[in-house]
Amino acid sequence: MRFGGHQTFAIRDGWLFKGLRLVLEDPARLGDADLADWLGVGRNMAKAIHHWLVATGLAEKDPTWGKRTRILRPTELGTLVWRRDRYFLMPGTWWAVHVRLINCPEHAYSWNWFFNRFSAARFERPVCVEALRRHLVSVGSRMPAQRTLERDVGCLLGSYAVSMPSKLGDPEDAMDCPLRELALLVHSRQTGFYHLNRGFKPIPYEIFGYASTTGQEFGRGNSLTPSIDRSLTELTHGLNAPGRIFGLTAEALYELVSGYESQGLARLDGNAGERILRIDPKPGLQWMVAYYDAVDLAEVA
Repeated sequence: MRFGGHQTFAIRDGWLFKGLRLVLEDPARLGDADLADWLGVGRNMAKAIHHWLVATGLAEKDPTWGKRTRILRPTELGTLVWRRDRYFLMPGTWWAVHVRLINCPEHAYSWNWFFNRFSAARFERPVCVEALRRHLVSVGSRMPAQRTLERDVGCLLGSYAVSMPSKLGDPEDAMDCPLRELALLVHSRQTGFYHLNRGFKPIPYEIFGYASTTGQEFGRGNSLTPSIDRSLTELTHGLNAPGRIFGLTAEALYELVSGYESQGLARLDGNAGERILRIDPKPGLQWMVAYYDAVDLAEVA
Protein backbone atom coordinates (compact mmCIF):
# COMPACT_ATOMS: atom_id res chain seq x y z
CA MET A 1 0.00 0.00 0.00
CA ARG A 2 1.27 3.44 -0.87
CA PHE A 3 -0.02 6.75 0.41
CA GLY A 4 0.97 10.25 -0.61
CA GLY A 5 2.90 9.68 -3.84
CA HIS A 6 0.79 12.46 -5.36
CA GLN A 7 2.43 15.11 -3.13
CA THR A 8 -1.17 16.24 -2.24
CA PHE A 9 -1.78 17.30 -5.88
CA ALA A 10 -4.80 15.86 -7.67
CA ILE A 11 -4.51 15.32 -11.42
CA ARG A 12 -4.73 18.62 -13.27
CA ASP A 13 -5.84 19.30 -16.80
CA GLY A 14 -2.95 18.67 -19.21
CA TRP A 15 -0.75 16.79 -16.76
CA LEU A 16 -1.30 13.31 -18.15
CA PHE A 17 -0.76 14.59 -21.70
CA LYS A 18 2.53 16.23 -20.71
CA GLY A 19 3.74 13.19 -18.83
CA LEU A 20 2.69 10.66 -21.43
CA ARG A 21 4.33 12.67 -24.19
CA LEU A 22 7.62 12.57 -22.31
CA VAL A 23 7.26 8.82 -21.68
CA LEU A 24 6.79 8.17 -25.38
CA GLU A 25 9.14 10.73 -26.92
CA ASP A 26 11.97 11.21 -24.42
CA PRO A 27 11.68 8.84 -21.44
CA ALA A 28 15.23 9.42 -20.24
CA ARG A 29 14.13 12.91 -19.16
CA LEU A 30 12.06 11.30 -16.39
CA GLY A 31 15.29 10.56 -14.56
CA ASP A 32 16.66 14.05 -15.14
CA ALA A 33 17.14 16.39 -12.18
CA ASP A 34 15.53 19.12 -14.30
CA LEU A 35 12.35 17.13 -14.98
CA ALA A 36 10.17 19.87 -13.49
CA ASP A 37 11.58 22.40 -15.95
CA TRP A 38 10.92 20.08 -18.88
CA LEU A 39 7.30 19.64 -17.75
CA GLY A 40 6.86 23.32 -16.96
CA VAL A 41 5.68 22.72 -13.38
CA GLY A 42 7.05 22.85 -9.83
CA ARG A 43 9.30 20.12 -8.45
CA ASN A 44 6.58 18.48 -6.32
CA MET A 45 4.12 18.72 -9.20
CA ALA A 46 6.60 16.85 -11.41
CA LYS A 47 6.72 14.09 -8.79
CA ALA A 48 2.92 14.05 -8.75
CA ILE A 49 2.73 13.69 -12.55
CA HIS A 50 5.15 10.77 -12.35
CA HIS A 51 2.98 9.17 -9.67
CA TRP A 52 -0.28 9.63 -11.58
CA LEU A 53 1.15 8.15 -14.78
CA VAL A 54 1.83 4.92 -12.90
CA ALA A 55 -1.28 4.92 -10.71
CA THR A 56 -3.58 5.40 -13.72
CA GLY A 57 -1.98 2.52 -15.61
CA LEU A 58 -0.75 4.72 -18.46
CA ALA A 59 2.92 4.00 -17.77
CA GLU A 60 5.08 1.62 -15.77
CA LYS A 61 8.68 1.43 -14.62
CA ASP A 62 11.09 0.42 -17.36
CA PRO A 63 13.16 -2.43 -15.83
CA THR A 64 15.84 -2.08 -18.48
CA TRP A 65 17.02 1.01 -16.57
CA GLY A 66 17.39 -0.86 -13.25
CA LYS A 67 15.19 -1.67 -10.27
CA ARG A 68 15.29 1.80 -8.71
CA THR A 69 14.82 3.78 -11.90
CA ARG A 70 12.24 6.53 -12.29
CA ILE A 71 12.22 6.12 -16.05
CA LEU A 72 8.89 4.87 -17.36
CA ARG A 73 7.64 3.13 -20.46
CA PRO A 74 4.06 3.30 -21.79
CA THR A 75 1.63 0.49 -21.07
CA GLU A 76 -0.69 -0.82 -23.78
CA LEU A 77 -3.39 1.47 -22.39
CA GLY A 78 -1.04 4.47 -22.44
CA THR A 79 -0.08 3.77 -26.04
CA LEU A 80 -3.73 3.42 -27.05
CA VAL A 81 -4.77 6.63 -25.32
CA TRP A 82 -1.89 8.52 -26.93
CA ARG A 83 -2.95 7.26 -30.34
CA ARG A 84 -6.69 7.83 -29.97
CA ASP A 85 -7.18 10.61 -27.37
CA ARG A 86 -3.82 12.09 -26.41
CA TYR A 87 -5.38 15.34 -25.17
CA PHE A 88 -7.77 13.46 -22.87
CA LEU A 89 -10.88 15.08 -24.32
CA MET A 90 -13.25 12.10 -24.31
CA PRO A 91 -15.29 11.22 -21.18
CA GLY A 92 -14.55 7.53 -21.70
CA THR A 93 -10.82 8.14 -21.33
CA TRP A 94 -11.41 9.67 -17.90
CA TRP A 95 -13.72 6.82 -16.91
CA ALA A 96 -10.89 4.44 -17.89
CA VAL A 97 -8.44 6.48 -15.77
CA HIS A 98 -10.89 6.21 -12.87
CA VAL A 99 -11.25 2.44 -13.36
CA ARG A 100 -7.50 1.93 -13.35
CA LEU A 101 -7.01 4.04 -10.22
CA ILE A 102 -9.41 1.82 -8.29
CA ASN A 103 -7.65 -1.28 -9.60
CA CYS A 104 -4.21 -0.03 -8.51
CA PRO A 105 -4.16 -0.39 -4.69
CA GLU A 106 -0.36 -0.54 -4.65
CA HIS A 107 -0.25 3.11 -5.74
CA ALA A 108 -3.75 4.41 -4.93
CA TYR A 109 -4.96 2.34 -1.99
CA SER A 110 -7.30 5.02 -0.68
CA TRP A 111 -9.11 5.04 -4.03
CA ASN A 112 -9.58 1.28 -3.94
CA TRP A 113 -10.77 1.40 -0.34
CA PHE A 114 -13.15 4.34 -0.80
CA PHE A 115 -15.10 2.96 -3.74
CA ASN A 116 -15.06 -0.68 -2.54
CA ARG A 117 -15.27 -0.46 1.25
CA PHE A 118 -16.48 2.93 2.42
CA SER A 119 -20.25 2.68 2.82
CA ALA A 120 -21.32 6.18 3.87
CA ALA A 121 -23.20 8.09 1.18
CA ARG A 122 -23.09 11.37 3.15
CA PHE A 123 -20.13 12.18 5.37
CA GLU A 124 -17.62 14.73 6.58
CA ARG A 125 -13.93 14.52 5.75
CA PRO A 126 -12.75 13.56 9.29
CA VAL A 127 -15.24 10.67 9.29
CA CYS A 128 -13.73 9.39 6.06
CA VAL A 129 -10.19 9.64 7.44
CA GLU A 130 -11.16 7.77 10.61
CA ALA A 131 -12.92 5.05 8.60
CA LEU A 132 -9.77 4.51 6.55
CA ARG A 133 -7.65 4.34 9.70
CA ARG A 134 -9.95 1.71 11.23
CA HIS A 135 -9.89 -0.30 8.03
CA LEU A 136 -6.08 -0.36 8.02
CA VAL A 137 -6.10 -1.52 11.64
CA SER A 138 -8.58 -4.30 10.80
CA VAL A 139 -6.45 -5.66 7.95
CA GLY A 140 -3.24 -5.46 10.00
CA SER A 141 -1.57 -2.96 7.70
CA ARG A 142 1.42 -0.87 8.68
CA MET A 143 -0.17 2.38 9.82
CA PRO A 144 0.93 5.58 8.06
CA ALA A 145 1.11 8.82 10.00
CA GLN A 146 -2.26 10.46 10.68
CA ARG A 147 -1.23 13.49 8.63
CA THR A 148 -0.42 11.20 5.69
CA LEU A 149 -3.90 9.66 5.83
CA GLU A 150 -5.50 13.09 6.03
CA ARG A 151 -3.60 14.29 2.99
CA ASP A 152 -4.42 11.16 1.00
CA VAL A 153 -8.13 11.41 1.75
CA GLY A 154 -8.00 15.13 1.02
CA CYS A 155 -6.48 14.45 -2.40
CA LEU A 156 -9.03 11.72 -3.10
CA LEU A 157 -12.01 13.90 -2.23
CA GLY A 158 -10.52 16.89 -4.05
CA SER A 159 -10.12 14.76 -7.17
CA TYR A 160 -13.84 14.07 -7.49
CA ALA A 161 -15.86 16.49 -5.41
CA VAL A 162 -17.73 19.31 -7.13
CA SER A 163 -18.32 22.10 -4.61
CA MET A 164 -21.83 23.52 -4.42
CA PRO A 165 -22.79 26.26 -4.71
CA SER A 166 -20.00 27.17 -7.10
CA LYS A 167 -18.16 30.47 -6.72
CA LEU A 168 -17.76 32.67 -9.78
CA GLY A 169 -14.15 33.62 -10.39
CA ASP A 170 -12.80 31.15 -7.85
CA PRO A 171 -9.08 30.71 -8.74
CA GLU A 172 -9.28 27.05 -7.71
CA ASP A 173 -11.59 26.37 -10.66
CA ALA A 174 -8.58 26.56 -12.98
CA MET A 175 -7.01 23.69 -11.02
CA ASP A 176 -10.04 21.38 -11.04
CA CYS A 177 -9.26 17.72 -11.52
CA PRO A 178 -10.93 16.45 -14.72
CA LEU A 179 -12.28 13.49 -12.71
CA ARG A 180 -14.82 15.91 -11.26
CA GLU A 181 -16.61 15.79 -14.62
CA LEU A 182 -17.64 12.22 -13.78
CA ALA A 183 -20.14 13.61 -11.22
CA LEU A 184 -19.35 11.02 -8.57
CA LEU A 185 -19.05 13.29 -5.55
CA VAL A 186 -20.58 16.58 -4.42
CA HIS A 187 -19.28 18.82 -1.62
CA SER A 188 -21.51 21.31 0.18
CA ARG A 189 -19.66 24.54 0.94
CA GLN A 190 -22.30 25.44 3.53
CA THR A 191 -22.34 22.24 5.62
CA GLY A 192 -18.94 20.73 4.78
CA PHE A 193 -20.57 17.39 3.97
CA TYR A 194 -19.69 15.22 0.98
CA HIS A 195 -22.35 13.26 -0.88
CA LEU A 196 -21.59 10.24 -3.07
CA ASN A 197 -23.79 10.24 -6.14
CA ARG A 198 -25.10 6.69 -6.42
CA GLY A 199 -27.73 7.47 -9.03
CA PHE A 200 -27.92 6.61 -12.72
CA LYS A 201 -25.02 7.73 -14.92
CA PRO A 202 -24.84 7.41 -18.72
CA ILE A 203 -21.84 5.07 -18.78
CA PRO A 204 -20.94 4.04 -22.36
CA TYR A 205 -21.45 0.34 -22.97
CA GLU A 206 -17.78 -0.19 -23.87
CA ILE A 207 -16.62 1.51 -20.65
CA PHE A 208 -18.95 -0.73 -18.64
CA GLY A 209 -17.37 -3.73 -20.35
CA TYR A 210 -13.90 -2.35 -19.65
CA ALA A 211 -14.68 -1.93 -15.95
CA SER A 212 -16.20 -5.42 -15.72
CA THR A 213 -13.19 -7.00 -17.39
CA THR A 214 -10.43 -4.98 -15.75
CA GLY A 215 -11.51 -5.86 -12.21
CA GLN A 216 -11.37 -9.57 -13.03
CA GLU A 217 -8.09 -9.34 -14.92
CA PHE A 218 -6.31 -7.62 -12.06
CA GLY A 219 -7.86 -9.99 -9.55
CA ARG A 220 -6.53 -12.99 -11.49
CA GLY A 221 -3.14 -11.42 -12.06
CA ASN A 222 -3.16 -12.28 -15.76
CA SER A 223 -4.55 -11.04 -19.05
CA LEU A 224 -6.84 -13.96 -19.86
CA THR A 225 -10.28 -13.04 -21.14
CA PRO A 226 -12.59 -13.33 -18.11
CA SER A 227 -16.22 -14.40 -18.18
CA ILE A 228 -18.66 -11.51 -18.57
CA ASP A 229 -21.71 -13.59 -17.57
CA ARG A 230 -22.24 -12.14 -14.10
CA SER A 231 -25.23 -11.68 -11.84
CA LEU A 232 -26.57 -8.21 -11.19
CA THR A 233 -25.86 -8.75 -7.49
CA GLU A 234 -22.18 -9.38 -8.23
CA LEU A 235 -22.03 -6.46 -10.67
CA THR A 236 -23.49 -4.19 -7.99
CA HIS A 237 -21.72 -5.32 -4.84
CA GLY A 238 -18.62 -7.29 -5.90
CA LEU A 239 -15.15 -5.87 -5.27
CA ASN A 240 -14.00 -3.69 -8.18
CA ALA A 241 -17.36 -4.36 -9.87
CA PRO A 242 -19.05 -1.68 -12.03
CA GLY A 243 -21.58 -0.88 -9.31
CA ARG A 244 -18.75 -0.02 -6.93
CA ILE A 245 -16.57 1.73 -9.50
CA PHE A 246 -19.34 3.90 -10.93
CA GLY A 247 -21.16 4.47 -7.64
CA LEU A 248 -24.43 2.82 -8.69
CA THR A 249 -27.27 1.48 -6.58
CA ALA A 250 -28.86 -1.81 -7.63
CA GLU A 251 -31.72 0.14 -9.21
CA ALA A 252 -29.38 2.48 -11.11
CA LEU A 253 -27.27 -0.41 -12.38
CA TYR A 254 -30.39 -2.28 -13.54
CA GLU A 255 -31.56 0.81 -15.41
CA LEU A 256 -28.15 1.08 -17.06
CA VAL A 257 -27.88 -2.55 -18.21
CA SER A 258 -31.53 -2.58 -19.30
CA GLY A 259 -30.62 0.25 -21.64
CA TYR A 260 -27.79 -1.85 -23.07
CA GLU A 261 -30.25 -4.71 -23.62
CA SER A 262 -32.78 -2.47 -25.37
CA GLN A 263 -30.02 -1.42 -27.79
CA GLY A 264 -29.14 -5.04 -28.52
CA LEU A 265 -25.72 -4.71 -26.89
CA ALA A 266 -26.26 -7.16 -24.03
CA ARG A 267 -28.75 -9.73 -22.78
CA LEU A 268 -30.39 -10.17 -19.39
CA ASP A 269 -31.36 -13.73 -18.50
CA GLY A 270 -32.92 -15.27 -15.42
CA ASN A 271 -31.20 -18.08 -13.54
CA ALA A 272 -32.49 -19.49 -10.23
CA GLY A 273 -34.19 -16.23 -9.37
CA GLU A 274 -31.12 -14.14 -10.23
CA ARG A 275 -30.71 -11.85 -13.24
CA ILE A 276 -27.58 -12.60 -15.27
CA LEU A 277 -26.00 -10.08 -17.62
CA ARG A 278 -24.46 -11.60 -20.74
CA ILE A 279 -22.20 -9.57 -23.01
CA ASP A 280 -19.47 -10.53 -25.44
CA PRO A 281 -16.21 -11.32 -23.60
CA LYS A 282 -13.19 -9.23 -24.57
CA PRO A 283 -9.87 -8.39 -22.92
CA GLY A 284 -9.90 -4.99 -21.26
CA LEU A 285 -7.88 -3.18 -23.90
CA GLN A 286 -10.22 -4.35 -26.68
CA TRP A 287 -13.11 -2.69 -24.87
CA MET A 288 -11.25 0.62 -25.00
CA VAL A 289 -10.50 0.14 -28.69
CA ALA A 290 -14.22 -0.49 -29.22
CA TYR A 291 -15.05 2.68 -27.29
CA TYR A 292 -12.81 4.87 -29.44
CA ASP A 293 -14.15 3.22 -32.60
CA ALA A 294 -17.73 3.94 -31.47
CA VAL A 295 -16.86 7.58 -30.79
CA ASP A 296 -15.29 7.92 -34.24
CA LEU A 297 -18.37 6.41 -35.89
CA ALA A 298 -20.66 8.76 -33.96
CA GLU A 299 -18.61 11.76 -35.08
CA VAL A 300 -18.79 10.61 -38.72
CA ALA A 301 -22.56 10.16 -38.44
